[in-house]
Amino acid sequence: MTTATTAPKTFRNQREHDPDSEAAQLIRDTYWAMFGHYSYPGFDIEDFDVAVTKLQAATGWSKTLVKHAILGHAALQELPNLRALQRDTRVMDIAHLTAVYTTLEELGPDADDEFYAVIDDILVDTFTPKRHNQLLPQRKTVTDRIRAAIKRLDPTRAYDKRKRTKREQNTDDTLRFDTYSIDGTQRCRIELLTNATTSKRIHVHVTAIAREHGISTVEAAEQLLSGELAGAQARPVINVYSPKGRAEGDPVYIPGSGWTDPEATAAFDDWLAESEPVERNLDAAAEQVLRGYAPSEAMRQAVGARNRTCVYPGCNRPAEQCQLDHRIPYEEGGETAVGNLFPLCQHHHNMKTDRRAFYIPDPTTGDIIWLFADGTFEIESPDSLLHSQFTPTTPRWRSSLANVRKNRARLAEFYAKGHTILDQFDTDLDLTRATTAIQHLEEEYDMRFPFTPHMPYQEPLPEEPYEPPIPDPEYTYPAEELHHIDLTQYLLNYDFALQHGCVYFPYGFIEIPGETTA
Repeated sequence: MTTATTAPKTFRNQREHDPDSEAAQLIRDTYWAMFGHYSYPGFDIEDFDVAVTKLQAATGWSKTLVKHAILGHAALQELPNLRALQRDTRVMDIAHLTAVYTTLEELGPDADDEFYAVIDDILVDTFTPKRHNQLLPQRKTVTDRIRAAIKRLDPTRAYDKRKRTKREQNTDDTLRFDTYSIDGTQRCRIELLTNATTSKRIHVHVTAIAREHGISTVEAAEQLLSGELAGAQARPVINVYSPKGRAEGDPVYIPGSGWTDPEATAAFDDWLAESEPVERNLDAAAEQVLRGYAPSEAMRQAVGARNRTCVYPGCNRPAEQCQLDHRIPYEEGGETAVGNLFPLCQHHHNMKTDRRAFYIPDPTTGDIIWLFADGTFEIESPDSLLHSQFTPTTPRWRSSLANVRKNRARLAEFYAKGHTILDQFDTDLDLTRATTAIQHLEEEYDMRFPFTPHMPYQEPLPEEPYEPPIPDPEYTYPAEELHHIDLTQYLLNYDFALQHGCVYFPYGFIEIPGETTA
């Protein structure tokens, strides 16, 4: 006798003999082959940054995808049942694993094993099909179910993402004050929208005031806007890159903001006419050699023009926020000269100082070759303001039509991509996806997008109205009597009113119909 067996249920993305499903399965199989070992307890990476750099170079994938893949698989170390399911089926992709680890992080670094066990069971149930060709749960489903579990396990982490203000639609200069709630705590937001030049002036002014008074930039901004530091004096400096012989109306480059658009250029020209700028010749600074360790300000700006960010592979920290590293250490004979100075953020400067990595610049191409302690290497092509202006057809740094069109097109592309992200957010309300996408966009273009996604604003409940007692219309005490009511007599009258079915006011009595008490 032959017994028929029932085929196991599968999701739609696991359909056999479907070329698209099978190709997608191969991709997920590849992710598990490359990152699956990160999901087993005890597996660790000695140097996370180097590991990400190597995988990024080996695969050609973005740094973000590699980091999400590593961290997403590592989250399975606390979820043994889900790890076994993924090992056997590879049903989850990187987006699902990203949703898992980013949401689990809300539990904190010392979460109870019982919490993980509950969530482990929920996720195994989520990724176990209940019928044939069932559609695979989306990332939002994963996030919602984990957050619902966290809300039950620990209500202090149960925040409502919808209580956010809507993003500003007007591109004119505006100042807005909003009140919203985060995790039950009421907060207020002050948002100023303005052009890049004015924004930079405000930024450096607040930073200078904070440094002068030994306070944080947040405290400086609060005290300046509230009038607590009224009359504070500071001489902030803004370093702006401009071609030699620049004509009025030509764009300039503001670090952190990029090339100025027409509005910001006009604001820059107006400000320039009212100030006394100090011009530094970067060509001369590039040839200067100092005897001491500290570079000159002109050298710093020349280095910043050559390398706009930290020169470590994949790092987008702006050069003005980095340290200037003597590539050949000063104590070993390295010169204090632009050719031996490169911007490194604190983290990657420490890597180089600890001899975990070393770099060699290519003087012709500008590429940076990084050598690692295990004998491997990576090549970084830094974004260079000066290098982008020097070409065989443009031997001097000038604001040609081609460069203006290129810079304007880059800015327009940046804004188009940013608004597309927010349009998608208006549809799916995925705040994590939109915020992350905008952050990556800003890092890619070295600019700041002036709009941020906010969940829809929820009007707070009005306060309960308070109505004072209404005086007896038949009698009103004269003013002099109202100010001299005998409190003892008032209490006696109130006691009398309660005993005889009346409500007593200091202005008279109101009878209550019905039976009175003795």
